[in-house]
Amino acid sequence: MPEIIVVVRELGRVKPDYSLPFNVPEVPAVGSYLSIQRPDKPAPFGEDLIVRHVWWRLAHPETGGYGSDPPKVGSLIEILVECDMALGPHSSDHWRKMLEGARDRGVEVVEFDVARIAIRESDLSA
Repeated sequence: MPEIIVVVRELGRVKPDYSLPFNVPEVPAVGSYLSIQRPDKPAPFGEDLIVRHVWWRLAHPETGGYGSDPPKVGSLIEILVECDMALGPHSSDHWRKMLEGARDRGVEVVEFDVARIAIRESDLSA
């Protein structure tokens, strides 16, 4: 299982806000939707993200453009999955309020393009 580091960018910027490591069955592709559920929110609510870039950091033991015989093999340093905050069906009330407020201030906020019912976190506890 590959380990990735999900890097969440600040709203409307490319500057990183925070990052979280995960073991995943495969590396998410650009455009993939991610939903992160944490222990302080009831399942399935949390942080919805959309993948913008995937960075593979690699190391190689040789400095030349051609390998030796037998060739030496490089290795993986880390995989960074850079994401924008988004509104999705699993957005917590806090997440939704933060992103809707940003959108009201003119920040572009992506909304998941899914056809499913999104029940708000507060509607379940009422």
